[in-house]
Amino acid sequence: MAMSAPTIALAQAAQAQADDGPATGASPSQYGWREVYGGVDAARDQWLFYSGVTLAPFSRDIYSDGWRLRFGGGYGRYSYDGIGPHTNCGAAAMNDICGESDRKRQRYDVSHSYAEALLGYYLQLGQLTAKAFAGASMSSEKHLNAIDPSNDNDGTEFGVKGALEFWLTLSDTSWTSLDFSYSTARNETASRWRTGWRMTPALSIGPELRYDKNIETGDDAWTGRSGLFARYEWTGGEISLAGGAEWWVDDWAPEAPSAYGNLNLLFHY
Repeated sequence: MAMSAPTIALAQAAQAQADDGPATGASPSQYGWREVYGGVDAARDQWLFYSGVTLAPFSRDIYSDGWRLRFGGGYGRYSYDGIGPHTNCGAAAMNDICGESDRKRQRYDVSHSYAEALLGYYLQLGQLTAKAFAGASMSSEKHLNAIDPSNDNDGTEFGVKGALEFWLTLSDTSWTSLDFSYSTARNETASRWRTGWRMTPALSIGPELRYDKNIETGDDAWTGRSGLFARYEWTGGEISLAGGAEWWVDDWAPEAPSAYGNLNLLFHY
């Protein structure tokens, strides 16, 4: 059974939701110690809404060194084409008893939700901002319209998650960021790289790359993204918009690239 390309990025779209670069020219005293975020991610046959909050309870503000608490979650759906059992063969349709011609193509609709509670630390090292998080994660999936005989991953999985996030100011007009995360719940791996050039002190644009993989991909497949983003920031927050091409990398079931889009909002108070 070959799953459709959107199944992977759905679960990971929100993992690198914030580019922790403070607004140019703003005083640290202008920032609060709470950061809330939310957004939507969509691609072929998938969509996801997500939100969360990061707290700096023992720091002067969200951009000062110290401990962090992050709580987040999301809900979405995706669809894919697979092979369902033939009514004349029953479960044998998944074995050699029934030939390929005896099997029916089936469209599967799946709901997905996730949640996480993480403890982390924020550290400023000159032009480099580094953050590390670890904690508990939950990932849940459920087939909505039909049961897939070749996919027994329905249900809720609990696990441990770790994340590393880096922001490097290259110059007054450029920066780059790199984020990694891994959760034992459904073996979810995600990474994202961005580099931005400041067209104005508040507006950055540039390229982005993503890599996503989880239990649904199997051992030899993953989902990638290549696109562009625009990020507008102000003292109290930021808004970013990204889009480009998403592709499913699998030697057994190659698919043509499709379009993706992501909108993210973030506020400090």
